[in-house]
Amino acid sequence: MKNFFEELTLALGAAFLGVIVGFFVGVVCWVKFPFVIYRTARVKMALKRIQEAEEYLERNGQGARSKDIWAKHIERMEQKKNYDN
Repeated sequence: MKNFFEELTLALGAAFLGVIVGFFVGVVCWVKFPFVIYRTARVKMALKRIQEAEEYLERNGQGARSKDIWAKHIERMEQKKNYDN
């Protein structure tokens, strides 16, 4: 009979602890889940915006303009170097 009560106490204690731990894990997951979804959506939106901006720049030839700007800058620096001496 003593063995039965020990096993019953052990089983009830394990079930009680399982319910308590399960409750807290559930609450943590319930609170964290919306933040994970929000973060994932923000990352996807940012990547989509970057991709759209890159496509826009490719379509409108902004890459060639930026090269022209640097070429002009180098020419100005060369001209300025000649005046400084």
